[in-house]
Amino acid sequence: MNTERKIQDELSLATADAARRTAGVAFLRPGIVDRLRASAASRAGRPGTGTAAGHAGVRVRALDGGPDAWHIDIQLVARTSHRTLDVTRAVRAAVAAAAGDVLSEPGDRVRVTVTVVGIV
Repeated sequence: MNTERKIQDELSLATADAARRTAGVAFLRPGIVDRLRASAASRAGRPGTGTAAGHAGVRVRALDGGPDAWHIDIQLVARTSHRTLDVTRAVRAAVAAAAGDVLSEPGDRVRVTVTVVGIV
């Protein structure tokens, strides 16, 4: 596994966990790709991929700025008992902090996008 892929996986796990633990988050939303991967893995008789199991609702990709620049996209469903704006701000801060723990280099940059796709 190359270094960029390893960092991407670590970022996905850490940021998904941080987002899930944020007050007001009901759950992270799996996209169609996550669902297809899980379905294909179950038909093949193997456990689901990391994206389907632990990273649902999280997309991490390297930015064009180089290997030290990352974009993290979080898609979540918020609880009605919390203000959506407060939830998105708290998730963004928690995800940025979790990414900072994974990316220990001072020059590493992270852009975080939080999208609320539903409210329950």
